[in-house]
Amino acid sequence: MKVLLHVNYYEGAGKFETLFKLIRAVGADGVELRGKNYYDMGKEKYLAMVEDLKQRNPDLELTFGYPLHFSSVDEDTQKQEFEDFVAFLDWAKEKCGTKLLNMFTDSLVNPGCAYFEFDKNGSAMADDLLYARHGAGLTNAGKELEKRNMLAALESHNCYIHDTAKSCAKLLMCIKSPAIGINYDHGNIFLNRNGESIDEVFDLLKGKIYYAHLKNLMRTRDFQHYFATHLEDGHIDTCHVMDKLRNELKSGIFAIEYACTGDGVIAAKRDMDYVRFLRSWLGF
Repeated sequence: MKVLLHVNYYEGAGKFETLFKLIRAVGADGVELRGKNYYDMGKEKYLAMVEDLKQRNPDLELTFGYPLHFSSVDEDTQKQEFEDFVAFLDWAKEKCGTKLLNMFTDSLVNPGCAYFEFDKNGSAMADDLLYARHGAGLTNAGKELEKRNMLAALESHNCYIHDTAKSCAKLLMCIKSPAIGINYDHGNIFLNRNGESIDEVFDLLKGKIYYAHLKNLMRTRDFQHYFATHLEDGHIDTCHVMDKLRNELKSGIFAIEYACTGDGVIAAKRDMDYVRFLRSWLGF
């Protein structure tokens, strides 16, 4: 099982050399980068930089977060996005050895609600037609992934149709490709009033968890406030998540994440040390 650092441990223009140094220093197996955020470099310069970093670190696993839109843009934009997606797959596979993408679809925020009212946004706004529309688009994406022997995982993320385990399971039923599963992020599900417990997630998504993000946070009882913590802190039982993941993670890859503006260097060290302890404790 491989452990990646999410780019948000040390993210920003001019920081990538240090990010890769940090990956080495803490003993991670690779990194999740962003596929369409170019940090004011422009697309060509950004991809060339990533390609160079991979060439100098051939043993590191590189995966990417990548969005596709099926309902919030016009047909011409969807067509262009899909062509760009296919080209990105070819580049990522050939130049970076990428096997897995973390995917997103259209942001869904109710105009009458605040972004953080997660139980009223995302899948709470979706009808069967929207599920079908997303499913059709993702089926096409899955066929391209299949041709390249790659996988994609839709992140369980608030303000998307794929926010809770129930909505993820419903969307997967509309996707006719085995190349697409779920990126299980309990840190996001935990913040949603409609979210499930850890055990419920694994019951609902059995056999469909292809990737995972591990992060932790504290949340008030009324769901109104939260703040990010190190992995060993917070209200999420990361030990229980990892114990369940070891027999359910199809890609064999998960990423630790630091959704905080604090010191990502020491956070990466602490979180990797904690993950190593848990793996030893759990026996894998």
